[in-house]
Amino acid sequence: MSHSKLPPCTVVPSETHYEIELLRQPPVEVEFPSSEEESKYQQVDAQLAEKIQAVAQASCDSQNSEDLIHTNWDWYPTKSRSLEIDEKVFSQALVQGLIQLLEGAYSDWRIYLNVYKSLSKDAQDFGVACLFKQRIIIQRSLYERLSPSA
Repeated sequence: MSHSKLPPCTVVPSETHYEIELLRQPPVEVEFPSSEEESKYQQVDAQLAEKIQAVAQASCDSQNSEDLIHTNWDWYPTKSRSLEIDEKVFSQALVQGLIQLLEGAYSDWRIYLNVYKSLSKDAQDFGVACLFKQRIIIQRSLYERLSPSA
């Protein structure tokens, strides 16, 4: 299995180890000197959320994306976005597509990815990952599922 098209991965055995690893790289807390700056941030954040949604929907092929992806539209001043997906759409191509969004104004942002065995039913966890431009923190269950032919 080749992961050569991905940035270096820190593979962790469990969600607890994932949380510990994230504590080593806490999110940026953005301060807004004015309401205009806060408004600009909200716009940039919303644009990234829309791009994440588009990449995730493209990974659904002909399947109903409402059953397979959930974009959190709330915003926080932390230069981060989150996405919940069904394991059916999790692939190396999806991960690569999401990381490619972390360019330009988004190069210091992160995307939290929560993957479930079935997003539309009981939402049982399958694994978690945090995508950065230059690095991925990923639970072993997800890392083992990555395939270059997806």
